Amino acid sequence: MTARASRHSPDSKADILTAAIEVIRRSGAQSFTIDAVAEESGFSKGGVLYNFPTKDALITGMVEFLGGQFETDVLAARAANLGSKSPTLSGMIDVTERWLETRRDVAQAILATTVDRPELTEPFLKVKRRFKAAIADETDEFGKAMAIWSSLEGLHFSVAHCVSILDDHERAKVLSELRNHLEQD
Repeated sequence: MTARASRHSPDSKADILTAAIEVIRRSGAQSFTIDAVAEESGFSKGGVLYNFPTKDALITGMVEFLGGQFETDVLAARAANLGSKSPTLSGMIDVTERWLETRRDVAQAILATTVDRPELTEPFLKVKRRFKAAIADETDEFGKAMAIWSSLEGLHFSVAHCVSILDDHERAKVLSELRNHLEQD
């Protein structure tokens, strides 16, 4: 961000959240401080605190921000998969694949910042609950759909916990298999 931004601009919160994610992405959760976010964003510490009065508020804001990005991406992918047996779940497969290729450090960052305060992940859980309800409305095979979703979660969390034993090629095969399983009768 250039010069000190107005703390009242419509993009202030998004700019701060983007900077906060970048701090964690680049330096890890141990470096996540209000001062580091202020420096990265170009806002004063007071400007950051005006928008996010506590570190927990900033973390919750990041989780909400990322949840909104995930929801937007899944809804766009859903629209591209309307012929699927579960367009929402198909969209989730597509977005999980893309995020694991391009944004895997985001999961690690959020995990690291919320480990002591799991309740801060509630905004993302709300997004997931909406997707669960949509999937339930789209399919008569709810158990199958949840098994596929659980596999996606496993892929995502194994990467976030840095314990994945799959390389990118193997992960792509698993995702392809999940797509095939979704469309099977």
